[in-house]
Amino acid sequence: MTEKIKIVVIEDHQVTLEGLISGLSREDDFEVIGSSDNIDDGLKVTEETRPDILVLDLHLPGSLGPKGMIAEFLRFPGLKLVIFSAESRQAFIHSVLSLGVSAYLLKSERIATVADTIRRVMAGETNIVTKDISYDRKKLTPSEQEVLHMLGRGMKYQEIADERCTSVATARKQCEVLLLKLDLANREQLIAWAVQNGYGSEELE
Repeated sequence: MTEKIKIVVIEDHQVTLEGLISGLSREDDFEVIGSSDNIDDGLKVTEETRPDILVLDLHLPGSLGPKGMIAEFLRFPGLKLVIFSAESRQAFIHSVLSLGVSAYLLKSERIATVADTIRRVMAGETNIVTKDISYDRKKLTPSEQEVLHMLGRGMKYQEIADERCTSVATARKQCEVLLLKLDLANREQLIAWAVQNGYGSEELE
């Protein structure tokens, strides 16, 4: 008999927590072995049960912000994190993925998608993102994300060029490429997109 995938769910909205536990428990190859509605208790539950997968909301009551919380959970050997969050800003998602989580799903996803993602993570896949937002994530390079952060902070071409030790022409060209990739018409729309998607702000606390 194949050993079941052991899962802990940490989510502070009771209805969502119960829905995840109920839905995932129906899968023959899953075993939900613990749950919590806050960070501090969640760390204790994880240490006591040592699951394979942690399904984790990012904004929880407790002593840590998202960045510190993720770092604490990733200290458990072999633990893989599947983030389940309502936060859809591109910049925030980029930052979370860079911390070493395996998947990032929006709370609009169906339980079947969460289950499929857990299996994919256990099979070794990483950087799995909710389908509706994965396309932009994949086509934006780190350099382009850096430019978006600068635009989101209100920096002009000359300031971007100075910050990145390049020419104004290069900075302008990078923005033109971003306009094409994001299907936007002008610099004003690009700045608005950057701000709306969290570029320029502090993504993780």
